[in-house]
Amino acid sequence: MIVRRLFLEAARRIAQNPEVQQKAADMAAQVYVKARPKLENAGRHLSESARDAAAEHDPLKDPLGFARSLKKRAFPPEN
Repeated sequence: MIVRRLFLEAARRIAQNPEVQQKAADMAAQVYVKARPKLENAGRHLSESARDAAAEHDPLKDPLGFARSLKKRAFPPEN
């Protein structure tokens, strides 16, 4: 219990350090720059899959069929 409390207090003090905050912000920016193209591509793929699934099954009249079709298109089974 005491060790846990010591670790939490140490983590709080480290997190309040401006140098550590700046380093964390820099690392987050680098990760975002690398991940951005993949995130945009995934969003584009998902919207296209939703559009195709909606053409196949009307989401308002057949929501279950739409969900199945969207799942099949967005997450194809891997063999």
